[in-house]
Amino acid sequence: MAEKFAEGRDEIANFIRSAFDLMAEMNFLLQYGVWRLNRGMHWWKYVDKKPSFDPAVKPPPYPYGEKNLYVNASNNLWQFSMWPHYYSINEIYYSVLLAEIKRFKKNNDKFDFNKGIVYANLGVAQSAQMKLDEGFANILKALIDDYPYADTDPESNVWKNPLFSQFEKQYLRTPLQAIISQLGMASVTATEAFVENLLESLTNDQRGFLEYTFMRIRQNHELWKEKENGLSANRLLAYTQDFCLFNEDLLKSKVDSTTLSSKQYWILNHLIPLKFSNINLDQCQANTMQDLNNILPAELGKINQPEKCLRILLILRNYSSHNVGGGTDADYFYNHYEDIVKELVRAMCEIALLPRPITPVIIP
Repeated sequence: MAEKFAEGRDEIANFIRSAFDLMAEMNFLLQYGVWRLNRGMHWWKYVDKKPSFDPAVKPPPYPYGEKNLYVNASNNLWQFSMWPHYYSINEIYYSVLLAEIKRFKKNNDKFDFNKGIVYANLGVAQSAQMKLDEGFANILKALIDDYPYADTDPESNVWKNPLFSQFEKQYLRTPLQAIISQLGMASVTATEAFVENLLESLTNDQRGFLEYTFMRIRQNHELWKEKENGLSANRLLAYTQDFCLFNEDLLKSKVDSTTLSSKQYWILNHLIPLKFSNINLDQCQANTMQDLNNILPAELGKINQPEKCLRILLILRNYSSHNVGGGTDADYFYNHYEDIVKELVRAMCEIALLPRPITPVIIP
């Protein structure tokens, strides 16, 4: 019985032969990319004698158009041939390049290169595989390395680079715009422009946190829907908390610094009535999953906005801050998770629409 399911000798031979061919070709690509990179680094330092890169120096030691000369050949060869096909292999390639650049630095008296393009390619390749912790960390590293050029060339900002924006459109902008359109908010008509303005208003750290969190929510919800499991249940709760924290941080940015500093601390149930009038925040608390089961149906059934979404925001902020255990599809939170996320997105929109405080002009 078992024999008819077993792999045949010819199948094994074909797989082994193909595997060896694949490894040989991959090794060639990696070795050639590293050779081309080393050639570029050698010419940069010893022939053209360009200075070592220091991200703390503004203006930077060489123009934006020159900062990638040493790595352009290695990068372009890969972009022309392999980039559109396999993100997992892209990650290997740019990890090897990054390691080689670091090795050069170690062996050449800490002579450094701007690594923005390498970090960006590596970060996008990782993020496209939903390796978001590594991916967004490397994207932010790219922003840090390219920061000296930000004032002179907008393209130095990885958020605007087509390499990242095409990924961002698929995983964040399009699904977020779809949710906002479903909300039917009278004050948000052009959803694409609204999302663009929201993202542009955020700091790099805020934007990275929002995009990372939103993608994690979608990823773990898909894992949960495919088959309920305790880890995905826990992660959905944890990333719900992160989304609540983002909204809280966004709300703080709408309060002037003098008001914020006038209290020892500001928390969400202080901030909401400060910026939204006539909002009832009574009984916005749940200690157990059963409490959520009891309270959320009535909250989601309310009509009054923005009170509805802000109450749900506060309830989930309070609950998720003190609980780590997940639940099952029998629990209202998980059974209606998409509706709950929509209300958190609505709360984000309501907060984003608030005016920013006017920064006082200090006359010397």
